Amino acid sequence: MKGTILLNYNENTHQVEEEERARFLRALIDQMFENTEVQTQVQSIWTNDGPLSPEQKIKMRGIFATYGIQVIDDHDGHMQVYVEGELVGEWHKCTYKLKKDLRQIDPRKKLYLEMEVNCWSVFDESQEPQETE
Repeated sequence: MKGTILLNYNENTHQVEEEERARFLRALIDQMFENTEVQTQVQSIWTNDGPLSPEQKIKMRGIFATYGIQVIDDHDGHMQVYVEGELVGEWHKCTYKLKKDLRQIDPRKKLYLEMEVNCWSVFDESQEPQETE
């Protein structure tokens, strides 16, 4: 699935990326393990849609290890999610385009960013991981 998120020019892009990636992972886990003990345990630790604190990450790793879930994060914006050795979701590094809105009067509002998101999960219609360009 590809999508675009519009951001202010001075927005903290790293923080927005982390929030969106966390939202993707949380939604994937919720869909994979709907109405199960895994979902209950994840929801008890992951109480908001944002990124996890270090303490929460440690607890989540324990839950993931118990249920055969692996999250491979290369810390460069790419993440893969495996359940029992099978790839079930992938988040590709986001790309950005700087845009200019000439209709804006305020010069501080003329520039903005388009954040292009490219992710895939087994719940997407195509059922095939998307290749990065």
